[in-house]
Amino acid sequence: MITVAAALGGCAADTAAGPAQTGGDAYDIYLAEEVDTIEFGQDVLRFHCLVDNGYREFEAFVPDSPKERARQDADQITTEDSFFASEQDAKSRGLREEPAGPAPAKVYTHDSSFGTISDACDATAWDALGSDARQIHVEYRQLGNAFGALGMSLSEDLVRLQHTVAQCLVDAGEPVTAAQDQLFGIRPDIELGQPVVYPERIGPKQTQGVEIIPADAEIAYVPTPAESDLAVKYYECSQQTGAREEFEHLLSEAKTEIVAEHEAELSELNPKIQELARKAADLSGR
Repeated sequence: MITVAAALGGCAADTAAGPAQTGGDAYDIYLAEEVDTIEFGQDVLRFHCLVDNGYREFEAFVPDSPKERARQDADQITTEDSFFASEQDAKSRGLREEPAGPAPAKVYTHDSSFGTISDACDATAWDALGSDARQIHVEYRQLGNAFGALGMSLSEDLVRLQHTVAQCLVDAGEPVTAAQDQLFGIRPDIELGQPVVYPERIGPKQTQGVEIIPADAEIAYVPTPAESDLAVKYYECSQQTGAREEFEHLLSEAKTEIVAEHEAELSELNPKIQELARKAADLSGR
């Protein structure tokens, strides 16, 4: 029995291969949109191949457009995530952490020959881009992982700055306690919204053929009014104390440093990634 999780593809755009422009994000040099286009193309080719080999159920999983994944993987830590992006963001997000999102659709294939065919389709999809396409993609994704690991070097600074914001709230008489092991570095003494709970995923029920388990419908978290108000005050304290500005400066410096460390790899791989993205876009009809 083979299980396939259908979580697919990203957005394409022409991106310069040179250094990020002055005043921009240093990570702009990482061609995330092109990576998404390549992965989208692979999904399209691979699923069409499976359909052509008799697994018609996979037609439902052929994506219509890329999904933005590579940029999120590279930007694992942001000022907006750590201190909210705006008052409206604070109001809608609230203060509860939701660790698990909706599960994607899954396909259970009760067919002993499927693994061989799936591997062949995967190889065919990569070969369509060139004999070295898969390895180039792997190497570039490893660069993205290196960028994504940046948060580890800033963890102490983030704890320190979130403590500064927590103390601002305490000094203002807000119902919070500083707690570095908690989300945003605070333990709020107010009622929070109900945690989002997704239904338990069902397993396969069939013993032959192809079985599709639908994706979960996304459930939006709804903070309480008091929670939204406190989150807005957290955002305001992050501005008043200069915490968000300092963190943004530290983040920018760290990004610039890590990009400089990988300048040679980026210079070598960026043109190759751009060419693969163009091929993938042509092959997938984008």
